[in-house]
Amino acid sequence: MNQSLLRATNCTEANTIALNDSVKQFQVIVSLITFVLGLVLNVAALWSLCLKFKKWTVSAIYTSNLIISDILLLFSLPFKTYAYQTEQWPLGPGFCNLLESLYYVNMYTSILIITLISVDRYIAIKHPFLARTFRSPKKTVIGCVVVWIIIWSCCIYIYSKKSSQNCFYNHSSSVWKLTTVAALQSVFLVTALIMIFCTAQIIRTLQRSGTLSAEKKDSNKSVKIVLSNLLTFLVCFTPYHVGILLYFSARNCRVLSSYVVPLRNFLQVCLCLANVNCVLDALYYYFVINEFWKLSRNSLRATNEIVKLN
Repeated sequence: MNQSLLRATNCTEANTIALNDSVKQFQVIVSLITFVLGLVLNVAALWSLCLKFKKWTVSAIYTSNLIISDILLLFSLPFKTYAYQTEQWPLGPGFCNLLESLYYVNMYTSILIITLISVDRYIAIKHPFLARTFRSPKKTVIGCVVVWIIIWSCCIYIYSKKSSQNCFYNHSSSVWKLTTVAALQSVFLVTALIMIFCTAQIIRTLQRSGTLSAEKKDSNKSVKIVLSNLLTFLVCFTPYHVGILLYFSARNCRVLSSYVVPLRNFLQVCLCLANVNCVLDALYYYFVINEFWKLSRNSLRATNEIVKLN
C-alpha cells in the first residue's frame, strides 16, 4: 500500500516538472518557422480567394474555412512559446483560456474540415451524379458552420472545468479526463479511417479514368495531390494522438508511470509537428487557387470568342 502511494505521489510530482531545455529550444525554432511561413502562406491564400475570385465554389468555401482555422492557431503560437519560457503567466487567466482554445480547438477544426474536403472529393469523383444532389455552396457553408459550433461548444465545456492557473502546460486533472482523451482519440481515429478510405477510392477511380493518354497527365497529378494530403494528415496528427494516449496513461499512473517526463517532452515535440500542418496545407491552397485561375482563364477566353463572333 505504501509503495503504491509513493508511486502515485512521484507520478503526480512528475507532471509539474519543467520541460527539457532542448525541447524548449526545439519548440522556439519550429514554432517561429511555422508561424512565419504559415502566416505568409495563409494570408496570401486568403487574399487570393477574397479579392481575385468573386464566385464562391464548394472548394473555395472549404479552403477559406481551413485558412481561417490555421490563422487562428498560428496567432496563438507565439504566446504558447512564451508561456513555456516563463514561470508565471502575466496576461491573465481569461486571455490564457482564449489562447488555449484557439490553439487546441482549431487543430480539430482543421482535422474535421480536411476530412470534409476528402469526403467532398470522394463524392465528386466517385459518384458524380450523386454530387449534383449533395454538393452545393449552401450545404458546404452549413457543414462548416456545424463543425465550428460543435468544436467551440466542446471547448467551452472543457475549459469551464479547468482549475489550473498555468497557461498551455501543467493542465489540471479536470482537463485530462478519460472522457476528454477518449473523445479526442475517437475523433482522430474516425477521421483518419475516413481519409484513408476516401483517398484509396479516389486514387483507384482516377487511375481507371486516366488510362487514355490525354487524361493520364491530369490524373497522375490529382493522384499525387490526394495522396500527399493524406500523408500530410497522418504524419502531422498521428504522433500527437499517440503521444496523448501514452502521456495520459503515464500521467494517471496506469502504465509507463516511470516515463512521465520523457512522454511529456515527446508530446510537446509531437505538438510542434502537428502545427507544421498549417504550412503544409498550402499544397491544397495551391491546388484550389490554380483550379480557379484555370476556370477564370477559360471563362475569359469563352467570353472573348463570343464577342468576336458578334
